[in-house]
Amino acid sequence: MDAGTTTQLITVGATLSGVVLTLVANAFVESRKLKAAQRVEAQKRAADRANWLRDERVKAYAGLSTASEEAFQLIRTEFSGPVADRAGAEAAWRERRGELRKAYNQVELFGADEPRQRGKDLWKAARGGVNDVLAELDAGEPAVLRESLDRALTGISEAGERFLEACRADVQDTAG
Repeated sequence: MDAGTTTQLITVGATLSGVVLTLVANAFVESRKLKAAQRVEAQKRAADRANWLRDERVKAYAGLSTASEEAFQLIRTEFSGPVADRAGAEAAWRERRGELRKAYNQVELFGADEPRQRGKDLWKAARGGVNDVLAELDAGEPAVLRESLDRALTGISEAGERFLEACRADVQDTAG
């Protein structure tokens, strides 16, 4: 082999080695860029999901709060005096109870542990309070006894306050 051929072979070998090293380095850099872009995208999706979940929680919490307030008002207006239209009052309560249950189901679906438990307590307080009031009417009372009505309203009010406190704490924790 002559010196010119050897020189050309060394030059070609070095050039090919350089090209191969450049391709390997570029592939490595592109792989790192792709992984970094995937991490950024995953973080963006996680942040979007967290925001969506927080918004759904706030809607669910507000829905149950509103439904419980409407139930409270219904009890106060329908049962605070003699109940002339028992069937109408019971129908209004069934509708309100359905709305209250739907709102609680939303809290159960999207809420954090503490608000879910407090929401369940609120649901039970409203349901139990009105069931007690209706039981009195079924027993032949012409009007609901003031103590029963106060007990039902106080139960809903106190459970509602505990629910709202749990909701505030949850929303503040997710916002900060």
